[in-house]
Amino acid sequence: MINILLLFILIPSLCFSQDSDRFAFELKGNSFTGIGNNFVADGTKTFTGFGAGFTGTFYKNFGLGIEFNKGYSDVSDVSVFGDLHSPQLTLFDIYALYRYDVNQKLSFEGNIGGGFSQLKSYSNYRIEKFTEGGNTFFLGGKALYSVTKNKSLVLVAGPRFYFMSTFTEMNDPEIQKYYSKATLLNFSLGLRLCF
Repeated sequence: MINILLLFILIPSLCFSQDSDRFAFELKGNSFTGIGNNFVADGTKTFTGFGAGFTGTFYKNFGLGIEFNKGYSDVSDVSVFGDLHSPQLTLFDIYALYRYDVNQKLSFEGNIGGGFSQLKSYSNYRIEKFTEGGNTFFLGGKALYSVTKNKSLVLVAGPRFYFMSTFTEMNDPEIQKYYSKATLLNFSLGLRLCF
C-alpha cells in the first residue's frame, strides 16, 4: 500500500518536466492466435478485435501503460472446446515499457507486464454464458512511426506473446495443464495520439 501511494506521489513530479510526447492514447486492431499444445490453439480459430490503451513515459524513455483488449472468434474443434460457440477474449493489461528512438520518425518500444483475462463462450443449452477467468503475463514489442512532424500522431504495430493461466481444476494434471495454460501470439496495428 505504501509503495502504491509513493508511486502516485512520484509520477506527477516526473510527468511535468520534459517532452510533448510524454503521454499517449492508442486505438488498435488486434489478432490473437493460440500457439502450442493447449485448448485455445486446438479448439478455437484466431481471435480478432480491437484495443485501447494509455501510456506515460516518465524517466529516460521508461514508462507505464494500461490497456483493454477484446477479441472475437469461432470454435474450430468442438471435441476440444466443448459444445460452445462465439468465444470472446477480454484482456486488461498493466505493463512497463522502454522506448528507443532511432530518429525523429522511427522508434521501437519493448513492453513487459501482466493482467487479467476472461474467456467467455455461449451455449445453446443454457442461458448463462460459460466464463473462465485467469491471469496473463506477456512480453512484446512495437515499432512506432511518426505520421506528423511534431510526433502527435504515430502509427504503431507489433507482436506480443501472452502466457495465459485460467482457474481450472481437473483430476488429471496433464489435462488440467492443457485446459488451464495457453500461449497466444498477438499482433496489433493502430494509431497513437501523443500529447
